[in-house]
Amino acid sequence: MLEDLNEPHTAEARPVANVNSSSANTGRLALGKRVLRILGVFLIGQGTLQALQIVIGFFLLRKLSIEAYAQFGLAYGFQVTLGSLTDLGFTSTIVPLVGEHRDNRLLVGRYVRAAKHWRDRTFGFLAPITAICFLGIMYKHHWGWGLQLGLTLSVLITLYSSGRLSYFSTPLFLFGRLKEYYAPQTLTAAVRLIAYVACSAAGVLGAFVAAGLNSLAVTLNGLIVEKKAQPHMEWPEEDDPATDQEVLRYIIPAMPAFIFSAFQAQISLFLISIFGGTVSVAEVAALGKLGQLFGVLMTFNIMVIEPYIARRRRDRLLPTYLGFIALTIAICIPVVLCAFAVPAPFLWLLGGNYKNLGPDVGWVVLSACISHVAGLIWIMNRSRKWLFWSGTIMEIALLLTVQITYLLLVGVHTTRQAVFFTFVSSFCYVVAHGYVGIVGFLKGSRVVHSSAA
Repeated sequence: MLEDLNEPHTAEARPVANVNSSSANTGRLALGKRVLRILGVFLIGQGTLQALQIVIGFFLLRKLSIEAYAQFGLAYGFQVTLGSLTDLGFTSTIVPLVGEHRDNRLLVGRYVRAAKHWRDRTFGFLAPITAICFLGIMYKHHWGWGLQLGLTLSVLITLYSSGRLSYFSTPLFLFGRLKEYYAPQTLTAAVRLIAYVACSAAGVLGAFVAAGLNSLAVTLNGLIVEKKAQPHMEWPEEDDPATDQEVLRYIIPAMPAFIFSAFQAQISLFLISIFGGTVSVAEVAALGKLGQLFGVLMTFNIMVIEPYIARRRRDRLLPTYLGFIALTIAICIPVVLCAFAVPAPFLWLLGGNYKNLGPDVGWVVLSACISHVAGLIWIMNRSRKWLFWSGTIMEIALLLTVQITYLLLVGVHTTRQAVFFTFVSSFCYVVAHGYVGIVGFLKGSRVVHSSAA
């Protein structure tokens, strides 16, 4: 009797199981196709954009005089530093705070508007300070007032426009709309390269022209990306104080590290511009261009790895976390070995004005790789909302101790000293972000155990 009763259920269970299995396979296949499509668009889009940016960077490096490149390099350094100071991580809060609710267009819009709210405030505060500090450093090198004012204006325009590009690109990342993100930037980069070539041929290419065309491109990119992001969010009519405070509370533990790291990104360039000569400023800025070779990997971390880690299940997180670190190190090792053993290709990129920097190339690339690994760890940490005061304190304390000791014992008066200053500093980031990752996993384990109990 039991067999007669059970048989129909068994017969019915098989088709259901087959249907479920078929549905699961179909879902995995669709997910795999979507991942491959996103990766394909990323590799083509980011590869093309990065290639154009690298060509532009090294074209300017070759065509500008040493003094003109020192001027342009200093302006670029200010843009990078003040861009980080103005953002303070507000844009990076959008992905983790939205989490799995990306289909809530109003929620996405509220967080994007909150990031814009805080970034606009910091820009209003920092803009006059930026102008004063930048003019002060340029005055030391006795550059003309017209050039100083022109470069200052380009820095401020780029600083404001890069904010629009940053927070309005996040909705595109959430939905994997990478084509809408890359297409306008690739087009403007190509036009900018053509414009640089034309200006060089006409004999009018200088620091101000180079910086001005860059400002124009960033402004256009921001406006276009803002328009492309509109279908993926619902823009609130006014600021939401509750959302603004949520964003602020989330990022506050990491804010001191953001402020400190903003200066660290270009600290060697700033120190050499204060204590060294114009030639050393140009050389340090030129060597910094080699770091662009890792730009495609860092962008991949932000656009692909961060959202992936944010959605990863807790029981599958550790192998993925360590796997990304191991893969990044494996990619960096042959690049570093090549830079030390055969620096000629890197020197060719820099051009004839910097052919004497061969002994420094390997150390620059090694420093960039170490910093890149640290950046990957930081991005994965923040995607899991692992922002701890202890990590911030450790990072700042380590950097201050190492850098002050180096300045007292060695100093930063030459290009070589600036290169090793960056090298010893890079280890501090790996230690600090690695510590935060360990604490994050340990805290996560305690939460799991307590809930299971």
